[in-house]
Amino acid sequence: MTPLRTAVVGTGMIGSLHARIYAEHPLATLVGVVDADPDTAREVGSHLGVPWFTEVSDLLESCDLEAASVAVSEHHRYPIAMQLARAGKHLLLEKPLAPSLSDADRLIADLKATDVLTMVNFILRFDPRYSEAKQAISSGRTGEVHTIFVRRRGSSLGADIYGVWTDLLISTGIHDLDVMAWLADSPVVRVYAESISRRSARYGHDDAVMVLVRFENGVIGSLETSWVLPPTVPALLDASLQVVGTGGGVFVDGSNQGLAVADTEGFSHPDLTHWPVSRNRVRGDLADSLDHFIRSVRKCRPPEVTLDMARNAHAMVDAALRSARLHEPVTLTPEKLRP
Repeated sequence: MTPLRTAVVGTGMIGSLHARIYAEHPLATLVGVVDADPDTAREVGSHLGVPWFTEVSDLLESCDLEAASVAVSEHHRYPIAMQLARAGKHLLLEKPLAPSLSDADRLIADLKATDVLTMVNFILRFDPRYSEAKQAISSGRTGEVHTIFVRRRGSSLGADIYGVWTDLLISTGIHDLDVMAWLADSPVVRVYAESISRRSARYGHDDAVMVLVRFENGVIGSLETSWVLPPTVPALLDASLQVVGTGGGVFVDGSNQGLAVADTEGFSHPDLTHWPVSRNRVRGDLADSLDHFIRSVRKCRPPEVTLDMARNAHAMVDAALRSARLHEPVTLTPEKLRP
């Protein structure tokens, strides 16, 4: 296949990894990067040897690209995504799509009016442990699924860094809500959530949330997510998946895959799952998701995570936030799950 000419808009921590993965991929060529902060754009562009810009319009005028990652915050996603889509560029959008469900619906509707392929980056679907869990459930090896438990606990660094501008559920818990819907393979009919807000109260956001989800096929899902623990904990991200069925179950624990490191700084469990750098290359779920996007565009095939799937996860977040405010379950109907 001819290398896909790619660009990245938003070169923060995640966006810079997108840019590096494109630059390292044998089926892609990175042609440019954009960031509103010229220092950030210059640093990434110079390091990877590509032009850098502060405006998408300058990228489109100066570079011949076919596809782009949009890794800006959800508050700025719409105008950038639409500017690229209306120019005919295929899109890989970081999640969430927008700060609210209504904003997400607007973006989805307008993107569907274009002819570009759009994928939303829910990287847990590219974790081989989670994809193996999906295969085991779909094949019937676990029998009839009854319960799905997911956990994603971060440290208080999350509240300090992300709580200023985004919410715990929409930034972090949405990954696991998507996984539950993916594994249950059934519409959501009811959501109940309770939350606690202390450290992030000054930003109007939650520190921790517990969510119960009922699916139309009877499966019960449970999510625990927080960014409360001190940053001194060995693993800055503690993730878990437990699926129980009549014929067995699947169980995933942790993001470090068994690695522990003790040094003069202390004891740690480095992440080997999402975007570890090994042998001078970015690997893990993020690299696999970008590989899937590249191949989907080149082969003109639907991506693993479509706009409608991303919208479904956002609808679950929206219902959980409303439930936590009301202190009562929120019922969803198929109509409410569609834009």
